[in-house]
Amino acid sequence: MSRDGLAPHPRSDAAESSALGRKDDLPAEKRARSISRRVVILNIPNTLTLLRLLLIPVFLFASFRGMFLAALILFVTAAVTDIFDGLIARRLDQRSRIGAILDPAADKIMLVFGYLYYTLAPNLPMVRIPGWLTFVVFVRDFLIMMFAYLLYTRVRVKKFPPSAAGKVSTVLQAITLGAVIGANAFVPRLVSFAELMFRIALLATLISGGDYIRRAKRMLLESQPAQVS
Repeated sequence: MSRDGLAPHPRSDAAESSALGRKDDLPAEKRARSISRRVVILNIPNTLTLLRLLLIPVFLFASFRGMFLAALILFVTAAVTDIFDGLIARRLDQRSRIGAILDPAADKIMLVFGYLYYTLAPNLPMVRIPGWLTFVVFVRDFLIMMFAYLLYTRVRVKKFPPSAAGKVSTVLQAITLGAVIGANAFVPRLVSFAELMFRIALLATLISGGDYIRRAKRMLLESQPAQVS
């Protein structure tokens, strides 16, 4: 009996206990979602990408100290992790939003600092990346970022994925950097190969830059409403 002499309604008790049960389940659901997010962040592909980011300062330190063989090993290791993180992400279906951001960012940071160092460093005994190639590579990247920004601000295009020409260009730029590091690691036979790669990478960078400009221009024009004559 309740204090006013009436028996408690069984439905109200059931509803109250059900509501309490739902409240008790909320922290468990939040914990489960938090654990799920951590698993996504710390999956194998993202771990390899984070490892590649951590290798960048070590690679630069080895280059600065003139330890070009160690720098070459670190650069090749970073390239291998780049290959495997994509393969594992597709094979195990471990793609994630943070991985889609970190993976290209790690690649670009490695190339930017690598090109800057092996263009400007005074301690290179064999060969350096010519300034004109580094300039063209950086201008192309700046144009890509500018067009991606315009597409997002003007027409709300959130994705501006790399084209096939862009991917080939990035691979050739990485091979060029690797050849320069290898040549400075006292492998003289790579000097002529590096000089050949300068021209190939330049051509590929110009072609991919033109391709990105055409794609961005087409997307901007297609987003504009048709003018009524």
